[in-house]
Amino acid sequence: MGNVLIISERAKRLSELVSEIEITGFQVLVKRYSVFDSKMPSGFNYDFVIYDLSSDFSEDLYRLRVLVSNALVPVYACGKSLSDAEECEIYKAGVCGVIRTATNPKVTALRINAITELLIKTSRVSNRIVIGPVEIDLNNRLIIKEGEKIKLTNAESKILRILIKNANTVVDKDSVIQHAWNDDESATDNALGIHITRLRQKVEYDPNSPVIDTIWGIGYRFNKPILD
Repeated sequence: MGNVLIISERAKRLSELVSEIEITGFQVLVKRYSVFDSKMPSGFNYDFVIYDLSSDFSEDLYRLRVLVSNALVPVYACGKSLSDAEECEIYKAGVCGVIRTATNPKVTALRINAITELLIKTSRVSNRIVIGPVEIDLNNRLIIKEGEKIKLTNAESKILRILIKNANTVVDKDSVIQHAWNDDESATDNALGIHITRLRQKVEYDPNSPVIDTIWGIGYRFNKPILD
């Protein structure tokens, strides 16, 4: 069904929750806090993110803001003992919800499933673009081509968003990189080129009518048909 990212140093304590989430059809990946030691990538290929609160509340708030700024999916904080004031600060950081670790893991897993299902249903009516036999679903990060659903990474969807927003005009490489990677120093022209190549494999359908053009030395152009 999708992917859930859990960031925690106490994976064993959350093992029951992981099992219940997997029962609902999600794949779960658990990462430690060390993921924040370097600049966070802006491309999260996940449908839901859970951050397990640590003993350092100030650091937690910083990490939550990083997650929220980089993820286009729901981010939830997971904790046991929180005051009302602390919970308010967590929501101010931009999270969508708080999960109490005392809550029944099955209830939490079903809540995650319900939220993602709602997002899918409410996003189907917009941000869909059809070009020839290809349908681009930006909200759900999907390419539908010849009946096949092809998953877009978050970075790929961000690249497509800025190109589509400026359809039929050239977008310079720096603008695409800034939009997709938020000035991450690891983002280079070469990295962008690799993502463009992968995008072309997903969206192109006619070699004589490219969807994404390379304008050498400048950037890229998304070719959207102009309807009369």
